[in-house]
Amino acid sequence: MSVAAYQKANQNAENPRQTEYRAFALFTRAMEEADKEDNVMERIRAVANNRRLWLTMQMDLLSEENALPDDLKGRLLSIAFWVGRYSLQAMKGEASVAPLITVNKQIMEGMKPQDPTKNPETTPPPSGLDSKLSL
Repeated sequence: MSVAAYQKANQNAENPRQTEYRAFALFTRAMEEADKEDNVMERIRAVANNRRLWLTMQMDLLSEENALPDDLKGRLLSIAFWVGRYSLQAMKGEASVAPLITVNKQIMEGMKPQDPTKNPETTPPPSGLDSKLSL
């Protein structure tokens, strides 16, 4: 079985939340790598792709079929609008990519399934997502 066939089969077995998480992980990693390499064209491409992800999310949030609570939809829409505006500055080189990476990682953290056996008061916060981003 080829790698592409395996990836396609794996994607078909994902639930929507897993697909969204994977998309955020891919675009976040692309922004991190482009920023690390200080490659202007790659940074622009990575930020533009991330912006498209957020625009897609924005469209979904505005859809009448979206079943998320209105409060959560509102907060996510607010972030999506910010990402859209900030991304333009980052693509022009007028702003750092770091805040976009941070927002994506926070969203990814919120997408993780919660373990009901852990007490949030005694569980230390996650140290970072770098090791979890290998896809």
